[in-house]
Amino acid sequence: MIRIPLAMLAAGAFAVAAPALAQTDPHQPANDGSAASSMTVPPGQIAPGADPGTSSANAGGGSVIQQTQAGNAANQAQYQSDLAAYNSAMRAHGHQVASQDVHYAHQQQAYAEAMEAWRIQDAACKRGHQRACNAPSPDPANFY
Repeated sequence: MIRIPLAMLAAGAFAVAAPALAQTDPHQPANDGSAASSMTVPPGQIAPGADPGTSSANAGGGSVIQQTQAGNAANQAQYQSDLAAYNSAMRAHGHQVASQDVHYAHQQQAYAEAMEAWRIQDAACKRGHQRACNAPSPDPANFY
């Protein structure tokens, strides 16, 4: 007994039934081999026609496409606006950070100068200069 796989049987049945299942559209005439239809459509192919159902579906699809494109344009405009605001905020933040960096560098320099003045004052006090011992410690704010 010869066993034929089920998949092969199904494929064979489909191949036999496929031409019977083919449908034609009454609104679109088939190429009949005439000179007029053979110029635009190959033999056996469907010639373009005026199908009201297809035209209606295409018109409805066109409006959906236009609505989608309008929504995309609005979204793109909002994105560009948000991006410009973000970039502006980042530039402002960068300027603020740079300003703080400059201020911090001045603070560090003022503190270093105050410490140097204090070391000089401390050395003078240790050498016995009473005025240096009685003077207040240097304030970094005075070195800005």
